[in-house]
Amino acid sequence: MIASKEDYKWYVAQDMRALGAKTRHPLIQAGNSMIWLVDPVARYQRLLRRLEYWENCKKSRGWFPLKVLLRWRFQRKSVQLGFSIPLNVCGPGLCILHYGSIVVSRHARIGENCTLNSAVNIGVSPTPGAPHIGNDVYIGPGAKLWNDIIIADGVTIGANACVSKSVTKEGAVVVGANRVL
Repeated sequence: MIASKEDYKWYVAQDMRALGAKTRHPLIQAGNSMIWLVDPVARYQRLLRRLEYWENCKKSRGWFPLKVLLRWRFQRKSVQLGFSIPLNVCGPGLCILHYGSIVVSRHARIGENCTLNSAVNIGVSPTPGAPHIGNDVYIGPGAKLWNDIIIADGVTIGANACVSKSVTKEGAVVVGANRVL
């Protein structure tokens, strides 16, 4: 969770590194360094982190109009790209590979350096609890995760996998309906 300006800068740097941006000054160097200027997903992630910073750190009433403007921009960009990712859910180094329908519950927790593909659904079920995803987890396109489950570090969740039980083995590969390889 972003609690200071330094945290904000670190989160943005980790996100841009995960997306392939190589520099903080994109006009100086060419190549992948301009990703945060032209890629809508990178712009969305920077906006997500900025709004998290403002919501967590700027508490006085004087900031309220600017927070409203940021929320409005964030909501517009979310609808444009098809994302429903709430604040303070994802750790640093988030990598969203494609825009498209990505839905994450506000009760879920996603660790550091995780990769999300399109059509991913991380949600809750009628029973209380939501998924807690470890660090360095790859979630393939169309994967669905629900229930009060824990996904260990380094797990790979294949395309269209349905995961409703915890995966505690680090580095495991999950395919189909809870099949761990």
